[in-house]
Amino acid sequence: MGATGAGKSYFINTLLRETGNEEVAIVGRELASCTVDIQPVRIKGLTSKYEPLENGDVIIVDTPGFDDTQASDFEILKRIADWLKTSCQEGARLVGVIYMHDISQDRFSGTARKNLEMFNHLCGDAALHKVVLVTSKWGREGKRDFGAREKELQDKHWSSMIRSEGGARTMRFEDGEGGRGALWIVEDILRRAAKSSLLHEVLQIQAELVRSKKFLPETKAAKALRAQLEDMIKAQSEMLKIEARVAEGDAEAEKQVLAEERRLRSLMGDVKSLTLSFGQRFKSWFRF
Repeated sequence: MGATGAGKSYFINTLLRETGNEEVAIVGRELASCTVDIQPVRIKGLTSKYEPLENGDVIIVDTPGFDDTQASDFEILKRIADWLKTSCQEGARLVGVIYMHDISQDRFSGTARKNLEMFNHLCGDAALHKVVLVTSKWGREGKRDFGAREKELQDKHWSSMIRSEGGARTMRFEDGEGGRGALWIVEDILRRAAKSSLLHEVLQIQAELVRSKKFLPETKAAKALRAQLEDMIKAQSEMLKIEARVAEGDAEAEKQVLAEERRLRSLMGDVKSLTLSFGQRFKSWFRF
């Protein structure tokens, strides 16, 4: 998981190369996101030296970021939630979650913060011991001090995740000769999972959807996203009023306002989808 452009698809392709498999994940080199759907990739043979895992294959899943250019945040959440729910119901064991962050980004942006917040709501504190916070794109360092950026992430933005009991750990993805590649990171996850007594621990959203049988709008991730979208709608509505007054009589500007209105209606539709319907509320009353 991670923001668009953090290197998730590239990480998977590197893992496939390092394990002698054919690349399947598409790597984006444009501003637009390339990963729209959930992309599970099966890799055989990696678990053979870890006794508790030896009869299984590794399935690594590429997910779109919550800043995707081709799908709304609601659609991204729904796709991730549906896949995690189904895999949990089918008995798949989630042994690790890789959260990727582009270390070459000059600032910890609002987009990075939003992706991290949603990631936290999906995972929950109980599953943090399965989380690896991976920094990517170290090859772009040049004369810049990426070590200082890494320390800022650890001490500020990721500190609560790292310092909690059984918390997340950090690693560098340094593709290339002498670097710690994708296989090194995945094998570290497998090695730790094989020694853990918490193999069947699931993510927070899996526990909510499968064990507690909640509807998606009832999950913490959905509630957090709904709150974000409601704030966006409020701010954009106010801005749109001002833009509409300024655009009067200007055909091109009025066209722009109409496009903004359509986007606003789309956000309102997402908020509605993140709210329990009457039927869902009725079922939730009699769930237990």
